[in-house]
Amino acid sequence: MLTKVTFRLAGYDAALTAAAVTRRLGLQPASAFEADTPATRRKAASASEAHTAATRRKAPRARGYSLWLISSSPQIEPGVALGEQLRRLLAILEPVTSPLWELADAGYEANWYCFAASHAAERAIELDRQVLQRVLALPGDLWLDVCGDGADDPQPAAAT
Repeated sequence: MLTKVTFRLAGYDAALTAAAVTRRLGLQPASAFEADTPATRRKAASASEAHTAATRRKAPRARGYSLWLISSSPQIEPGVALGEQLRRLLAILEPVTSPLWELADAGYEANWYCFAASHAAERAIELDRQVLQRVLALPGDLWLDVCGDGADDPQPAAAT
């Protein structure tokens, strides 16, 4: 199974900035984005694509909200249970429970984005009651993004 958990705070008002979250919590985010900054990253066009109309450079779309993210690990990890990923992040965020609630009360929207990818033969995702109680003590809804890891996808026939 591949897993990762990210706690996200989004500010939809001009006064609700990612920088303010960093200052209030005293934690360095994995990523932070301010409103009115470019929302997309464009990959460089290859030499053969450089002259096509589809790859002409467009002005990046401005992000309409600020976003502050902190994650249980830098990358998606194989073989780590989703509950363990949540415990890692809870260990970072529980010491700042009061400031997190103050930010949520000020208007920031919070969520726990949980990613899990597995193949058909892997076991179910288990979240014990203790972990769920700890998550419930902090602001934010639990978002589960569960998908296949591609291991069960049909493989293309070998060229002969």
